Amino acid sequence: MQVLKQSFAFYVFGNIHVAVAAYCLTKISFLQFDITNQPLANFVFFSTLLSYNFIRWFQLDKLNSMTSIWIRAHKRSLIVLNSLALIGSVYYLLNFRFADIILLIPFFLATFFYAFPFKKRTTGLRNVPGLKLFLISITWTGITLCLPLFSAQIHFSHFEYIAIAQRFLFVLAITIPFDIRDAQFDLPGLNTIPQVLGVNRSKIIAVLALVIVMLLDTLIPYKGSNFFSINLLIMVLSIIMISFSGTKRGRFYTAFWIEALPILWYLFYLLLIN
Repeated sequence: MQVLKQSFAFYVFGNIHVAVAAYCLTKISFLQFDITNQPLANFVFFSTLLSYNFIRWFQLDKLNSMTSIWIRAHKRSLIVLNSLALIGSVYYLLNFRFADIILLIPFFLATFFYAFPFKKRTTGLRNVPGLKLFLISITWTGITLCLPLFSAQIHFSHFEYIAIAQRFLFVLAITIPFDIRDAQFDLPGLNTIPQVLGVNRSKIIAVLALVIVMLLDTLIPYKGSNFFSINLLIMVLSIIMISFSGTKRGRFYTAFWIEALPILWYLFYLLLIN
């Protein structure tokens, strides 16, 4: 039992879970737009794993005590994990077109400067007031949807732009519970949505974002009959889970259950799409 608990903690706090979530969102994009590009999905997994651990490592002193203690206690294992993630990222990046690599540059810079300041006396992007939530939403939308569309050389019509808006709003909505959870740890100057508007109003914004996602979904002519039903189910489930989020919830509620929504979404696609 102790081994299972340790393995589960490593899976979550080692950011493997969030990497799987990014992978699943990418595969959802593949299914929605009939794209086949497994190397790209694998790259998203490894690069997400590497990016999140990179950010955490260089912001170790700013993390809450439980997370920082866990990271220091598993330093060697994380070095091995991140080395594998780096090798995997580089290996699958070699399958990309040059144009795809150029598209990745802004997201690479955003990840780098999210942790590091531009200059010694300035702050990283994470600590720019009001920017954190939107930067995460833009980056996840770009990597899990825009990159697959661009790599597949799909001509952008209004349907693709609707999908991009949906993905941005979905990521924004499920990221708000993390800001709610961290409201008691974040510096006041960050001006996150929960800090500015409070917990309840932040939840309302997240719910409204998901309602807009559902409304926009009625405009997309999916090829399969179950796409809309599954999307609706995931949005409703997301609303329920966001409603139960709060500052008193344990870290596993957000770090595992909220983060599991894209994974569950993809599994429903695999099981129920005709």
